[in-house]
Amino acid sequence: MGKRPLIGLTGSRHVRQSQLPGLPLMSVTVSDDYVQGVEAAGGVPVVIPYVSDAAVLGALAERLDGLLLTGGDDVDPNLYGEEPQIGLGALEPARDRIELALIHMMRAQRKPILGICRGMQVLNVALGGTLYQDLPRQWKGKLQHSQKAARGEATHSVRLQAGSRVSACYHGETVVRVNSFHHQAVKNVAPVLQAVGWDADGLVEAIEGVDTEPLLVAVQWHPENMWRADSGALGLFQALVEAAT
Repeated sequence: MGKRPLIGLTGSRHVRQSQLPGLPLMSVTVSDDYVQGVEAAGGVPVVIPYVSDAAVLGALAERLDGLLLTGGDDVDPNLYGEEPQIGLGALEPARDRIELALIHMMRAQRKPILGICRGMQVLNVALGGTLYQDLPRQWKGKLQHSQKAARGEATHSVRLQAGSRVSACYHGETVVRVNSFHHQAVKNVAPVLQAVGWDADGLVEAIEGVDTEPLLVAVQWHPENMWRADSGALGLFQALVEAAT
C-alpha cells in the first residue's frame, strides 16, 4: 500500500469549567464516525485545532492532502450578507473563520474537499452562496429534515444528477435514501458550485464543483453515520481519500 493521505477534519470547540477558578478547559471534538470513515477509506485522519495564527493554519494546510468539513452549529449569516433572523441557532465565529480560511487555502493548492451537513453550508458560503437560516420558517417544503429515527437510519430519498461525482460515489444510482439532521440548507448555490442532489420538495441536498478537479463535493445528509452499512456513503469518504492520494 502506498503512503496514506493526511485528511484534516474540522470540529466544534467545547468549553467546560476546570477545577481552577477562571481557567476554563477548551477542547475540539469530532465524532468518531467521521474519523473511522476516513480510516476505513484508507486515509489518516487528523483533527484540526483552533489555531489563531494564520501562518500556522497555512502551514497546516500545506501538510494536509485533503479536507473534511464536518457537521456542527449554524454559519454566521453576516458572512453571506444577511442579518440574523428568528430561528437561527448557535454560532461558532472562530470555527467559521478557520473553515473559510482553510477552504480558500486548500483550493489555492488544488487539494480535495468534502463537506458534510454544516460542511456543505459553510463551503457554499465560502464560495459566494447563501443559506436558509431556518428551514421550518423559510422553506415551503414538507419533508422532515430533523428525523426522529436513529442516526444511521435512512428516512427520505434524494434524487442525484446522473453522471455527477456524488452519483458515482453511489455506484451510479440516481435515487438514494439518506438520513437527515439539519435546520439550515443551501439557498443560492455559489457560482463555482452546482446542485447535483435534491429532495422530493426540491431542496438542494448535494453540491459539487463545476470543474471536475480537484474534488469539491458536499452533501446535506450524514454519511458518517451510514458508511458501515451503506457502500455509497463509504464511497464519499473513498472519493476524498482517492483524490488526496
